[in-house]
Amino acid sequence: MRLHHVNVLVPVGTTASVVGFYELLGLTPAAKPGERAGAWFDLPDGTQVHVSERDGPRHPDSHFALVSDDLDALAARLGSAGHPWSDGPGLDGARRGTTRDPQGNLVEVLEPRGPFA
Repeated sequence: MRLHHVNVLVPVGTTASVVGFYELLGLTPAAKPGERAGAWFDLPDGTQVHVSERDGPRHPDSHFALVSDDLDALAARLGSAGHPWSDGPGLDGARRGTTRDPQGNLVEVLEPRGPFA
């Protein structure tokens, strides 16, 4: 068994505001079937991130996590582009931090150490 995708919710009409953020994280836009609003992105291992438009509240702790080969460079790129970055407490020997997309979705990023290597 493997993970195929995670789904991130954004308010209706706001997909375009998050596309550049996910590209900055290193995700590649992917073809999305159908005509529903949203966007799909590929990771190198075949896992996808789907962005779907929905109205309604989202839990502030809802998130997904990525492993970055260069955590410091990614944090610097995000900061230079005006996206928040917060260093977090280490986890199983790996450094980590969090950011949020322009619609407030939380994304955790870890370095490839220990169980995340």
